[in-house]
Amino acid sequence: MVRNATLLGRVLTTWTVLLLVFSWVTYGQEPSNGTQQPLPPEASGSATNPRSVQPKDSAPKRFARDLWVDQKAVWPSPFRMNRRQWATIALPLAAGTAALIATDEDAAKWLPNTPDQIKWSKRVSYIGAIYSLGGVVAGTMVIGKRKNDSQIFDMGRSSARALADSVIVNYGVKFMTARERPLDNSGQGRFWKGGDSFPSGHAMHSWAVAMVVARNPKSPTWLKVSSYSIATAISLSRWGARKHFPSDILAGGVLGGLIGNYVATHPR
Repeated sequence: MVRNATLLGRVLTTWTVLLLVFSWVTYGQEPSNGTQQPLPPEASGSATNPRSVQPKDSAPKRFARDLWVDQKAVWPSPFRMNRRQWATIALPLAAGTAALIATDEDAAKWLPNTPDQIKWSKRVSYIGAIYSLGGVVAGTMVIGKRKNDSQIFDMGRSSARALADSVIVNYGVKFMTARERPLDNSGQGRFWKGGDSFPSGHAMHSWAVAMVVARNPKSPTWLKVSSYSIATAISLSRWGARKHFPSDILAGGVLGGLIGNYVATHPR
C-alpha cells in the first residue's frame, strides 16, 4: 500500500514538473516575428523636442526584465492547456518519465560503479557546471563583440538567458520535489525528503545552452553536433558519478532542451 502511494506520488510530481515547462515552451507566448511596432510620437522623441527622448535601460536591467517575463510565463502555463494538449503531449511525456522513475533504484546499480568510473564521470560533469557554462557563454559574447558579429553576440546573449532561465526553473523544481540522491538512504530516491536530485541541473543547463547554439543560423553543422554530443556526455556523466538517477537526467535534459528551444525562437 505504501509502495503504491509512493509510486502515485512520483507520477503526480513528474506530471506537474513536465507540464510546467513543456506547456510554457509550446504554448506560453506568441513567437516574435522580429518586427517592432512604431512608438507614438510622445514616446519616440524628435529633434524638435529632445526632452521627450527617454534614456535606455542598462543591459543588466533589460536582461533581468527578460527573465522576469519568461518566469511569468512558466508557472501558470498548465492552466492554459486544453484537453488535446493534455492527451497528446503531457500524458505520454509524463507517463514515460514516471515509468523510468519506477526503475531508478535498480538502474543505479546497473553500472560497475568503480572508483575510476566515478572519478572520470565527475571530471566530465564539470563541463556542465554553471561556472563552466557561464564562461562559455561570456566568451561567446566577447568574441561576437570583438568581431563585431551581431549573430555570434546574440547567440551568446540568448545562451546566457537560457542558462539563467534553466537555473531558476531547476532550483524551483528541486525545491518542489525534494528528492533524495542515489547515495542517500540506500538509493531509494524518495521524493519530499529534503534532497535536490530531481531534475539534474547539469543536464538541464547544458541542454538549454546546446539548443540555443544549435538553433542559431550562424552555427555550422559541426558546432551543432558538438553541442548535442557534449550535452549528452554531461548528462550521462551524472549517472556515472552517482549524482543522479536516470529519470533525473531525462527530465533535466528534456526540460533544458525545451527552454533552449523557447529562448532561441522567442528573441527579446
